[in-house]
Amino acid sequence: MVFKGLTDDRLAIHELVMTYGDAVTRSDSDDWGNTWAKNAIWSVPNFPGLEKVEGREEIVKKWEEAMTNYKYIVFTALLGSLEISENFAKGTTYTIEVSTDVKNVKAQIHGQYIDDFIKIDNQWFFQKRTFSILHMT
Repeated sequence: MVFKGLTDDRLAIHELVMTYGDAVTRSDSDDWGNTWAKNAIWSVPNFPGLEKVEGREEIVKKWEEAMTNYKYIVFTALLGSLEISENFAKGTTYTIEVSTDVKNVKAQIHGQYIDDFIKIDNQWFFQKRTFSILHMT
């Protein structure tokens, strides 16, 4: 487990990860979308249509479409590693998603994001997130 970088930047990235999870749980596309850089890449290889989504607007559009399949999702996340170098950072985020879809199917997914972060105008954003499922019930 590695955590390198200035404390203020580490805290800001931690808050970014928490904001992302909170926005998923509240199904708030504005707050969720604002965690992404404008030219970001979101990759969820296990979900058709989300293998590689480019640009904040397209990412938000695809996320909104995916969220229509759920009655609710509770999304929690924990940073497992973070290395910051000036205005760029790399990290690993572990997630737990508990959900019920529109067909009343309940699921729990334990996942991992490999993250690239970028600092623009003194604010951190996701530059690239690649998700993989570690366990699903």
